[in-house]
Amino acid sequence: MSCHLCQNNSHNKLSLLETFNVIKKAKKKLCLTCELAFSVIIVGCLGCGRQQTNSQLCHDCYLWQQKGKKLLNHTALYQYNDAMRQFMKQYKFDGDYDLRVIFNRVFSQKINILNADIVVPIPVSEHTMLTRGFNQTTGLIEGIQYEQLLKVFAKEKSPQSQFNRQIRMTRKQPFTMIEQVSLKGKEVLLVDDVYTTGNTLYHAADLLYECGAKNVKSISLSR
Repeated sequence: MSCHLCQNNSHNKLSLLETFNVIKKAKKKLCLTCELAFSVIIVGCLGCGRQQTNSQLCHDCYLWQQKGKKLLNHTALYQYNDAMRQFMKQYKFDGDYDLRVIFNRVFSQKINILNADIVVPIPVSEHTMLTRGFNQTTGLIEGIQYEQLLKVFAKEKSPQSQFNRQIRMTRKQPFTMIEQVSLKGKEVLLVDDVYTTGNTLYHAADLLYECGAKNVKSISLSR
């Protein structure tokens, strides 16, 4: 196979189950070197998924509770380390849409396990769609059934990466509902590519709760 990131050829050994055709051989997208560069979150905060030594709530999540927020019980698959930062640059900001397939399988499996009634991806602005040409989050979950219930209020939404933490935490509601829907009694799963401060996801959750959602959880590829 040719690694989707470094383009080097790699020959992955079969597991015993694959050798005896008990399970199908997985079509890996990364060579072992690139795969090991990404850091899987083993134990995360119950509120935001941040990698830590235990699953207790972190300081940030206590602050969200003090603000009256119902915690998102966020799940994140990988830490936002140098490898993930480079992946996001190449995928999102350089527009290499082919890279969406690298984490599609593991991300989709995790979403299916969470078993929500409705999956709602975080939207991008009209400006981003025109310039980049795609929503990076819906690209990552290709094949998953979702509802595009949210839209960015302004035509152009400045990337979170442009702002420091303090500014991010004070930004006003960036979203609105595409149309008014009833989510009464529904378990909703918000999906984003990266959890940074949580501000984006909590803004989105506020709108979904206003529409009657019973509970809103969230998931991201990286934290």
